[in-house]
Amino acid sequence: MNSAPFFYICTMRKVLSVLCLCALAFAAEPTDLDSLFRGKEYKPVLSASLRDSSASESTVPGKASAKESKSDGYYMLQFESVADFDAAQRRRAQLSASTGYAVQVVFDAPFYKLRGGGWANKKTAEDKARELSAYNIAAFVVKVK
Repeated sequence: MNSAPFFYICTMRKVLSVLCLCALAFAAEPTDLDSLFRGKEYKPVLSASLRDSSASESTVPGKASAKESKSDGYYMLQFESVADFDAAQRRRAQLSASTGYAVQVVFDAPFYKLRGGGWANKKTAEDKARELSAYNIAAFVVKVK
């Protein structure tokens, strides 16, 4: 009887047991990626305002300044420009489902522009664009009126 295969099997068992013990020793709390694999949607926790802290320190919390409450036009988020009408309709449905905004398809030759939301203040619209960028949805602010 040859003892080489027996020695090989014993060595492999020892190596596997050491690897299992190392994996258990270095195991940590589940990560955000682990929650995605379990089918849960990842939603990062965002602060109330994504602007720099120096701008928010100058105002009293809970009270908007006169400049912020005043309307300076009508702003929307533009997500994409697509040349094909059918592709624009499909993408509109996807964006509407992922953002919760009523997304409009606006034809501006030669493209169909996908726009959603509507705010009376540019800073508020920019905050929403930054919030969506945390979810990997690219958008920029467009003044409509």
